[in-house]
Amino acid sequence: MHTVEAVEARVIGVIADLTEDWDVEIDGGMNSGTTMVGDVGFASIDFIQMAVAIESEFKTKLGFQDLLMQGGKYIDDVTVRQIAEFVAGRLNNGVPTAPAGPAATDPQRVVSVPEEERVTAAKLATFRNRFPVRDLADDGTPRNERAVFVLSPPRSGSTLLRILLAGNSKLFAPPELHLLPYRTMADRRKALSGAHTDHLLEGTARALMHLKGWSAEQALAFVDDCEAQGMTTKAFYRELQAPLRGERLLVDKTPWYIVDVDILKRIARDFVDPLYIHLVRHPLGMVRSYEESSMQRLLPPSASQEGGYGSRELAELTWLLAQQNTLEISRQVPAERWLQVQYEQLVVEPEAVLRRICGFVGIPYETAMVNPYDDMDRMTDGVATASRMSGDLKFHLHNAINPDAAVRWKRFYSEDVLGRETRELAAALGY
Repeated sequence: MHTVEAVEARVIGVIADLTEDWDVEIDGGMNSGTTMVGDVGFASIDFIQMAVAIESEFKTKLGFQDLLMQGGKYIDDVTVRQIAEFVAGRLNNGVPTAPAGPAATDPQRVVSVPEEERVTAAKLATFRNRFPVRDLADDGTPRNERAVFVLSPPRSGSTLLRILLAGNSKLFAPPELHLLPYRTMADRRKALSGAHTDHLLEGTARALMHLKGWSAEQALAFVDDCEAQGMTTKAFYRELQAPLRGERLLVDKTPWYIVDVDILKRIARDFVDPLYIHLVRHPLGMVRSYEESSMQRLLPPSASQEGGYGSRELAELTWLLAQQNTLEISRQVPAERWLQVQYEQLVVEPEAVLRRICGFVGIPYETAMVNPYDDMDRMTDGVATASRMSGDLKFHLHNAINPDAAVRWKRFYSEDVLGRETRELAAALGY
């Protein structure tokens, strides 16, 4: 039996280790009433790192989503005692109560928006033109071996799908690679070196660590050398595929590929008979997740800062642009190499969807795929820490696939807020 007091002492130790280098002074030291945001200064990323560290301390998945989200929205703050009570409850196989302290109130559901805030075809045309023109010239080398590409807008469940696929021994599904939008590795470094995007560079190094058994330092040094040599991204894909020896298929799931049709055209040009998994999610499910994660920070300034769009408009524009681009590419791909998958079905019936994907790819289904939280050797961390993983960090807050994620957006939005073009395309995709 784990007492709350004993758990609290260990939780305080974990938090103290995480914040050792922080400039934080708490009168009397950290105690039961210390709040993570108000007293310690936690941001959302710190909660994820805390969750991973506490689970490592107690060597079990705890499902921190149930503590940190109440009434469909993330709580404003939480005390050390509330964390300890939650952890003790889970360790004792109980059901912990909701935090008794300050929590966010239920949001007001948005049922309509002014006409000037609706997404229109004209807004989409302007948004489309704000992405930079890219030099994507071929390097003249033969095409790479077959690979699998997951195409979806951000916040559509691609991280969950990627981790499920990583449970199959015939697939190699690393974190987001961010390779296709750049002709060379040096171009990639230059484009992604900003404060909000530099973690996106780490997916390639994390993949090399897993493939070759390298340390973080070895993998990062290799990527640095590739950049210095002017290696093309097409050639770097070969570096990732070579250790697979044709026995495993590389899976690349990088949501931002969908912002430009020319990026997507590289797939057929650079790979032999590639396979495409088109992952779709209801536009408002994607919009709500996009807003919660402040994804607009990853957009080029020309796309996110000009035009005065709000986060909801940016999310809907991104969804609409992504689906139009993806469907344009689908018309150029033989039907046997294209599979559409709905996120909502994935979280409600994961085994059925994964069996369908395995049949499409031509590999046996493996039962380990559907249990991502039983096997954490699926590259769910970054090069140095879990909070640097390239993908949806909220994966770390769960301990099981959550079917409620399929419809949670309905607490916040009515479909009437969507623009006409978005509603029509969503209907065409089965919504």
